[in-house]
Amino acid sequence: MAPEWDYDRRVKERDFGDAKFVTTKEVRDNVAKILNRVAFGGEQIVVRRHGKPFVAIVATYDLQACQALEDYSDAEEWERMEASGELDEPGIPWEEVRKEIGL
Repeated sequence: MAPEWDYDRRVKERDFGDAKFVTTKEVRDNVAKILNRVAFGGEQIVVRRHGKPFVAIVATYDLQACQALEDYSDAEEWERMEASGELDEPGIPWEEVRKEIGL
């Protein structure tokens, strides 16, 4: 697993590694070509709108890798909470939650 700080640094510096950038107009004009670059060329593409990163287009295996990393992180957090006894602590009764949010 990458160091925790790496994610924070990447967000702060808007670092997308070796991803290629396109504009929303380029996506509209060349959607099939861009999708083929991702699916068959293994590229990761960041779409910019008004010069700012808007969405990313990645292959399904990249998405699955991200989801597996998230699952791993969630499992680590669950184990930490279980070991510290946080999971055994009583929560807020549902009635209080409903009253608080106005249900």
